[in-house]
Amino acid sequence: MKKFAVLMLALASLGAMTGCDDDDDSVKVPAAVQDTFGRMFPGAGHVEWAGKQGYLVAEFREGGTDMQAWFDAAGKWYMTEEDVPYALLPQAVRTAFESGEYAAWHVDDADKLTREGLETVYVLEVEQRDAEYELVYSEDGVLLRAVPDADGDRDHGDMLPQAVKDFIGRKYPGARIVDAEREKGGLEVEIIDGRTPREVYFGAGDAWLRTKTEVRRSEVPAAVMQAFQTSQYAGWEIDDIDHYDSPERQWYLFELEDPQSDREAELRIQADGTIF
Repeated sequence: MKKFAVLMLALASLGAMTGCDDDDDSVKVPAAVQDTFGRMFPGAGHVEWAGKQGYLVAEFREGGTDMQAWFDAAGKWYMTEEDVPYALLPQAVRTAFESGEYAAWHVDDADKLTREGLETVYVLEVEQRDAEYELVYSEDGVLLRAVPDADGDRDHGDMLPQAVKDFIGRKYPGARIVDAEREKGGLEVEIIDGRTPREVYFGAGDAWLRTKTEVRRSEVPAAVMQAFQTSQYAGWEIDDIDHYDSPERQWYLFELEDPQSDREAELRIQADGTIF
């Protein structure tokens, strides 16, 4: 079963542990870990244990399926990775892939990630010529992320604070938390609000800083588009538009490219059309 960078990102919010070396294939498995594993996977066979990135990882087969399960030394389960044939993926995931921009790409592998405290996601490894990507979908077919397929190690962050969960519950009622990662003293939490993916950022003391949402051109207010069309960048191509919400204000960030010179620029416009 191929390891991918998304797997490490999935663990980033689930806490760190000590007691086993990174990528150690000769580890002693504590009784607590064996007990939890036995209860969760009574039909497991061909079990092999290793220490990876500070976790105890069991690689095994159950019901004819290749699987991995990740635990800490105290026996707490964090994640299960499971190979899934493309035909057995949820219909919503297959529909989203087959109607999306990567539909013509070859699906090399598909995995299901079940994680403690986070939404279940499906990861499709796709390739086209020399390019390889990992596409991360929610169970109901929302494309959460498309990233170049490259193995990578990430530091393990803290458990998602209850205050952060409470804030997200208040500001985005019913939203599902699908990932979280601590970096540079802050916390980035990915959610699905209805069917809209959002990235919610928190700073010192887990105070809310801003929320980023990718938007279509048709979703941008007329005043904002008018400001862009009368700006110095009116003839530039729009690569991407993101909406930002913060305690102070809301704005739109245009990522632009000059078709004549390939120069790139960013343009920030408030909802009333003010450029800043």
